[in-house]
Amino acid sequence: MCWLWYPSSVRFPQCFPQGSECSSILAITEGPQLSIWDFRMHNNGGCVQRVSGPTGGILYSVCTSPSGLIAVGGTDRAVTIYDPRRWSALSRWVGCSKYEITGLSFSSVDQSFIYVQGVDYEITCGRWRESERAFSFRGDSNWLGFSKCANTDVVAGWCESGSIFVADVRQDLSVIGV
Repeated sequence: MCWLWYPSSVRFPQCFPQGSECSSILAITEGPQLSIWDFRMHNNGGCVQRVSGPTGGILYSVCTSPSGLIAVGGTDRAVTIYDPRRWSALSRWVGCSKYEITGLSFSSVDQSFIYVQGVDYEITCGRWRESERAFSFRGDSNWLGFSKCANTDVVAGWCESGSIFVADVRQDLSVIGV
């Protein structure tokens, strides 16, 4: 049996550097921590790693890159990128969102970019290692959620107003339509 502390986001990693089968690994944000679960393990209910997030903060979103990196974000308005080979933070992009982060997705065009959704009406894309904003786009009201296509950078978001916005991002990471 496994116990979770206030889970808020669940993601099957696209791949994992340790060579594990992706379908058996699960990344979960729960309260102030990121936990990694392997369904093949029997110790600790399958929990193989827990990483503490921001002190006093809550993590709301997790995403993974094809190379195995794991990104988390939450109430501290920062994105932290973890290397699962060492379970250490590679980078931390502080202040990338005006409000709490509720959605994340690595770019399919260039994994050094990440899309960040806050609870307001803006989605930002930027270089996580350099903490640089490349561009952002806005909906007409607060985002309720967003998603990115698996193999291309087409991003869609749903707003409180009921509107759906779709942005098609080119290879050079410029938006061609919202």
